[in-house]
Amino acid sequence: MSDPDRPLPRLAMLRAMTDRAVLDHVFVHGRTTRAELAATTGISKPTISESVRRLETAGALRATGTDQTGRRGRIATFYELAADAGRVVAAEVNQQGIRTVTTDLTGTVLTTGQVSPDDRPMTAAVRDAVAAASGTGPGPVRATAISVANPVDPVTHEVVALPGSPFPEGRLRAGEIGPDVLLDNDVNFSALAERREGAAREAKSFAYIYVGAGLGVSLYVGDQLVRGTHGLAGEIGYLDSSGATLASALADQGFGRSDAPSLDVDAILTTLDRAADDAVAAERLRLLGATLGRAVAAICTIVDPDLVLLGGPAGSRPALVAEIRRTVRAAAPGPVRVEAGAVTDSAALRGALLSALDHGREALVRAVAES
Repeated sequence: MSDPDRPLPRLAMLRAMTDRAVLDHVFVHGRTTRAELAATTGISKPTISESVRRLETAGALRATGTDQTGRRGRIATFYELAADAGRVVAAEVNQQGIRTVTTDLTGTVLTTGQVSPDDRPMTAAVRDAVAAASGTGPGPVRATAISVANPVDPVTHEVVALPGSPFPEGRLRAGEIGPDVLLDNDVNFSALAERREGAAREAKSFAYIYVGAGLGVSLYVGDQLVRGTHGLAGEIGYLDSSGATLASALADQGFGRSDAPSLDVDAILTTLDRAADDAVAAERLRLLGATLGRAVAAICTIVDPDLVLLGGPAGSRPALVAEIRRTVRAAAPGPVRVEAGAVTDSAALRGALLSALDHGREALVRAVAES
């Protein structure tokens, strides 16, 4: 026998759609009124009023005061996201340690954290850092996203350890960190940040090339991220370059570290800084740009993207962008724009936060529907 208090499926779906539209507006615009919600969403005022009452009862919205608007005597009540509606946590794991940021569901930063590398097992270090970030602020943590510098298997959601990788994550598994954890590669998260807030917002398809201690590519065809069966799509460091891997070829040019299997970012940046006034540095830059540019041109030959973005601590530098652009234009079969990424302040952490916000907001919508 059906529950008489349970809404019919179609009615429940319509309610959920309205609630999502209201919350989406509040997530972006913050404090608002029912009249503003009706005008922005195109949903009728009575339906908006029902949704606001429902969201207040569920603890997702709260009234924050009134003000005079419109005709004389008319009072508008303002609403905003309840302080305890929930939070999200984002973390970035790399050679420098673990950075975290905790925000509410509007994206307002509540806390940030930084943990230096130590001798603990990586899973324990990441779990402790996430727990510390999760323990501050009101409301439940509705999603956590972690950026790592190695690829992540799209099925098992664990880090894929690659031969010669310079990165410390080991066999991290999302489930071992905590519930509702999203684990992904830093280049993928960086590309997401560029897609949503940076230079790739209008691109039909694009490739994001990371140049730092490691090399990586993230490919978007339309709005679809190309991951590959094992999460290994875009590992260009392993591409063949004149009989060696691309990473090895760059190391042989003097851009590798002697104490770790990674590129020497300081050596690359020093070369870039000196290239304008030093003939030797200029030649090293030309060789670096040509080697990377041939790899980028190969990607363009296969994928034919609308845009190539260069990021990372070295990739977005204007001198290197110019050299790579020159090689790509000469070697790629068709025209392609080659530009520096626009999200320069930890694009990977920003992308992780955007992903956590997407999932955290969806979790709140589900919680309201189930209440």
